[in-house]
Amino acid sequence: MKRKLSMNYLDVIAWVSRSSPLIGASVQNVYYKDGLLWIKLKPKGAGTVALVAEPGRRVHLTRSPPEAPERVHPFAGGLRKYLRGARIRGVKTVGYDRVVELDFERAKLVIELVPRGVAVLLSPEGEILYANEYKEMKDRKIKRGEKYKPPPGPSWHPFEDLGGLEERIKRGKDVVRGLIIGQKIPADVAEEVLFRAKVKKDKKPEELTPEELEEIKKKIVDVYREAFGGKAYLAKAGLPVAFEPFYPSLLAAQGAELEEGDLDDVLDKYFAELSTEEVEEDVEERVKREAERLKKAMEEQKALAEEYKRRSEEYAELASLIASNYAEIEELLRKSEGEHVKVSIDGREVVVPKKKGLDEYVRELFAKSKEYEKKYKRALKAYEELQEELRRVEERVREEVAKEKARTRRKEWYEKYHWLITSSGLLAIGGRDAGQNEAVVRRYLEDDDYFLHAEVQGAPAVVLKGKEAKEEDLREAAFLTACYSKAWKEGRGSVDVFYVKGSQVSKSPPPGQYVAKGAFIIRGKREYVRNVPLRLALGVELVDGLPRIIVGPQELVERRSVAYAVLVPGDTEKRKVAQKLKKLWASKVEDPELRGLIEGIREEEILERVPGKSKIVRVAVPMKTRGGPRGEEQSGAGRRD
Repeated sequence: MKRKLSMNYLDVIAWVSRSSPLIGASVQNVYYKDGLLWIKLKPKGAGTVALVAEPGRRVHLTRSPPEAPERVHPFAGGLRKYLRGARIRGVKTVGYDRVVELDFERAKLVIELVPRGVAVLLSPEGEILYANEYKEMKDRKIKRGEKYKPPPGPSWHPFEDLGGLEERIKRGKDVVRGLIIGQKIPADVAEEVLFRAKVKKDKKPEELTPEELEEIKKKIVDVYREAFGGKAYLAKAGLPVAFEPFYPSLLAAQGAELEEGDLDDVLDKYFAELSTEEVEEDVEERVKREAERLKKAMEEQKALAEEYKRRSEEYAELASLIASNYAEIEELLRKSEGEHVKVSIDGREVVVPKKKGLDEYVRELFAKSKEYEKKYKRALKAYEELQEELRRVEERVREEVAKEKARTRRKEWYEKYHWLITSSGLLAIGGRDAGQNEAVVRRYLEDDDYFLHAEVQGAPAVVLKGKEAKEEDLREAAFLTACYSKAWKEGRGSVDVFYVKGSQVSKSPPPGQYVAKGAFIIRGKREYVRNVPLRLALGVELVDGLPRIIVGPQELVERRSVAYAVLVPGDTEKRKVAQKLKKLWASKVEDPELRGLIEGIREEEILERVPGKSKIVRVAVPMKTRGGPRGEEQSGAGRRD
């Protein structure tokens, strides 16, 4: 049994129909992290609950929301500004697709569950205030200040508008695909309907009897009504394989174990166990269906082009045949009676109308030939356009799967700090604040390691692991404390960095003195890396085929990256820099899989590596990586023992 990977339209309208307890609930707080939005709610006369929304996949209530993230995402911050303390006034779907609208007192929150969907906060006038992702698509823009336009969807209700079912069902090469493609019935629901109607799903639409068609309509209505009945089912075959707001008799017949429950609880349990690998398969399957549709259209267009070409050649040949035997045919036309004359030329029988003049008839034949030649060229062009669209769709398979795959990367323990791995494979880590400076030195600095610090107040304490560090390693590690120091904010061009052995660093002050949190006593001689330039490279490195952001001097980052950029202190806000970098990197790579990996990087991961307000002075894709993704892992140094 194939697992269900997202809520379909019937699931959505079933959930909305059961959302009345949310009316009047007040918003206590809003959170967003890694594509997941959750809103802490206080319904009237009940305890707190969280509304979980994952664009492109699900929306439901949970009593076990994720832990609040350490940093407030700007999207969550924007929603808090408008929604905190507000009450929900209504919940509804937008159009006939998987789009849910929550109406609050000062704004509306739209959750799109369609592929590539977004979460958008709208003003009462329908303008976009905030979105979890800003982008420009073929048919609409998700941009602040723009009028919101929902994703294109069916213009009819798949479960209520059944008058055109007979014609719509013929759009598929079999009945089940006719229901899915033509009537827009979700795939799992279409199979359930046909199972209940006792109609084979691979039956040809033209072979359906009137009685079978009526039975299909009846079962569509039955399933639709059941979805509003209050029950929901979790189907298991070992692991959960589906959730349905109706009794899934087909799954039961296939041996699935059914667990009845509240729809929110069923959804919560189900998505808790949904694996990323299956989500990748879902993306691939969706795009494969699109490719199948295009291939069918290409076959039809090719056949049409060939027919136009045949007819063009046929008319041209006939006109030439008549023209080359003009005198003979003209003589026969004068002598013959009736409206037409049959003439045998080179073993071929030609019928010539007597009423028209022979000259006019030949011209008419040549005109028809040219007309069909034009149709042939148009059909051929349409075929080539479909071919190009298919190529783009097949590229999108790779791109979309890679995008989902990128989000599965598990971070290493040291990635919560500033970090880099030097040319020799040594790990350098630095604190993001005074507390982390303290932790880095206390936990990881050993006597033979190196301690580095920029000659400026407000700089990371950096630990370079490894007693055999070379001059190059020390210079590379110096970039961490230099570029993430206050010197960047001050707009300096360079800064000196000192380093000592770990044995020279202490938290024990002389008697009567105090050492502040994140500060240390340095004893003995200091060595220096002079004039470390405030010029930081950020790159996309692939580790086991998954992307992560690395930083350091340009020569280090360039060697290891599939795409990189160089930053200097500037005036552009960090988030805008992060957004621009991701967009520029993706636009510069040619391979769709690599492009998908870059697009799948979380914006926050890039943001936390940007030192402060910056200017991008270089963006590049090394020539050796343009052909496609690499997956080599760097030296094992830096792994935690």
